[in-house]
Amino acid sequence: MTRLTASMQEAEIGRCAGVDYVRAMTDPHLPDPMIEIGEDGTPVSGVSGDVYFSKAGGVAETRHVFLNGIGAPEDWKRRDRMRIGELGFGTGVNFLVAWHDWKKVAPVGAQLDYLAVEGFPIAKETLASILARVPELGEESAALLAQWPPRVGSVHRLHFDGGRVRLTLLFGDALQMLKAARGSVDAWFLDGFAPSKNPDMWTPEVLAEVARLSAPGARLATFSAAGAVRRELANLGFDVIKRDGFGHKRDCVAATLPGEPASSASLNIAVIGAGIAGGTLVRALGRRGHRITLIDKAETPGSAASGNPAALLAPRLPRERTALGRIMAQSYLYALRYYDALAGEGADVWLGARGSLSLARNDDEAERQSRAVTAFGWPGDIMRCVGADEASRLAGAAVDNPGLWFPDAGTLCPAAITAHLCAEAEYVCTDVSAIAHEPDGWRLTDPRCGMIGRYDTVIAAAGVGLIDLMSDKDWPLRANRGQLAYLPEMPMAPKVPVTYGGYLSPVVDLPGAGRGHVLGATYARRDEVEDADWENLRDSDTAHMLEMMGEHLPSMGTPLPLGGRTALRTTIRDYVPLAGKVTDGLYVLGGLGSRGFLTAPLLSELIADQIAGAPLPLEADLVQALNPGRFT
Repeated sequence: MTRLTASMQEAEIGRCAGVDYVRAMTDPHLPDPMIEIGEDGTPVSGVSGDVYFSKAGGVAETRHVFLNGIGAPEDWKRRDRMRIGELGFGTGVNFLVAWHDWKKVAPVGAQLDYLAVEGFPIAKETLASILARVPELGEESAALLAQWPPRVGSVHRLHFDGGRVRLTLLFGDALQMLKAARGSVDAWFLDGFAPSKNPDMWTPEVLAEVARLSAPGARLATFSAAGAVRRELANLGFDVIKRDGFGHKRDCVAATLPGEPASSASLNIAVIGAGIAGGTLVRALGRRGHRITLIDKAETPGSAASGNPAALLAPRLPRERTALGRIMAQSYLYALRYYDALAGEGADVWLGARGSLSLARNDDEAERQSRAVTAFGWPGDIMRCVGADEASRLAGAAVDNPGLWFPDAGTLCPAAITAHLCAEAEYVCTDVSAIAHEPDGWRLTDPRCGMIGRYDTVIAAAGVGLIDLMSDKDWPLRANRGQLAYLPEMPMAPKVPVTYGGYLSPVVDLPGAGRGHVLGATYARRDEVEDADWENLRDSDTAHMLEMMGEHLPSMGTPLPLGGRTALRTTIRDYVPLAGKVTDGLYVLGGLGSRGFLTAPLLSELIADQIAGAPLPLEADLVQALNPGRFT
């Protein structure tokens, strides 16, 4: 089978969607704000020369200028959903105060989305030093610092308060990132540095994007009373008023967009498929207050392709910031926080030591890895190139080649993860044969029992079942057979997962075979295998996997396999998953291939936000790359 290179994949995406993709919305290498701390403790930008918040008090300024300017906290008492946008995240004080005050008055079950743009993100250590001077926000500050993302240009989604609060950070140029944003915002905090010191944050183009993203009835507040700002907001349809300023400033501004805010509703949603895609959808949708029915023909969740005894979490990034590469990169950074959060809830997520080594099989692979490190701009504590000696030390096993080291990656326990994610959903064990739209919703039917139920929204996440279930769609999906081998515990084996085209896991529990290693994995088209044979283990496949292991991990010897497992994975022609809206009320998450545990958490967030009309966790061009309609 011909495998697409990164450039071939990108061209294929462009042809399918009918658009030309830029390599990135913004440079991943972001400038340093060069912060200086004044004698009074006030942080000052070394770039603009302006202060991050008033010397009279940052918290008090936020409450007067921004919260009161949008009618909060009184307005929050009546809202079960609030979406705030901010230009200039800075030290995060506006977010922290808004979150702190919102949770005091918000109704039970209310949701807060906070979208913020920042072109000069502050380093974590500096941010910690600044926020340590704001003890009133200590609890919220600690939570933010615990999840603070790397200073890399892209979209970063963070969760707080058990998922009730979602922070979407757009790191990059303000105009570029706003243009890449999708979703609606109920209130805005315009808090870039003063227009005279940071004019790029206040241009008509930037303010036009603010207006585009604003929901009917949106309210806006800013410390700036500059005439040019007031006039531009008025030109964009906002009703603008002056208010008393804070500290030494005489005036500040509040504005309102005409219209009535839309009401939110809890939906009755069916998720078809109980693998990792279905499980992550259950979590994303359930946290937003929807009623979820999870449907699968298996008796328990995670029984098909998501049922392997181990799953490896580490990305394979291309030489350039292609659309597919950026999706993988952002999925990985999100997945690390996601699975750590599950572990914090008590799920047995991680197997063995953290870390993962991706060996370079040849010079071309080493060159790809080196260029990926430069292209994606991740710091060394996320990804770095290592020579053979260091790779051997980190892996705990002798290797002859250099590679990429991912310190926070590792081996996941699929069974524990899917069980944890699906625990609170209503589970229906049946086989969905048809999805039909009717005036009162979507009807699902079973070939044996007839109607399963009617739902407001349906999400098809059925893995290889999508091929038959959605056969009327022009999706070039393929079912691929994968085979694993189980090996006995080997003293010289690596303590972390090692990939080399194939892979070897650290010691894990094997089904019916005690402790040992998972060796993977083969890849074959399902339609090239006889129906009666695809589930059977093939000696030739096991021999091939052992041969590959011997080439790259020669100290492993030739262990006698203890058995193995086969399963079907679903891939798609351009290798980019299907994630998003098919038609009103019908969505799909599929074509994840062997990357389901990497991509499903973030792509489930995307679909949940699309259903709600909330700010999305990916840039617009990546949303389009994932669009199920790209093949029509």
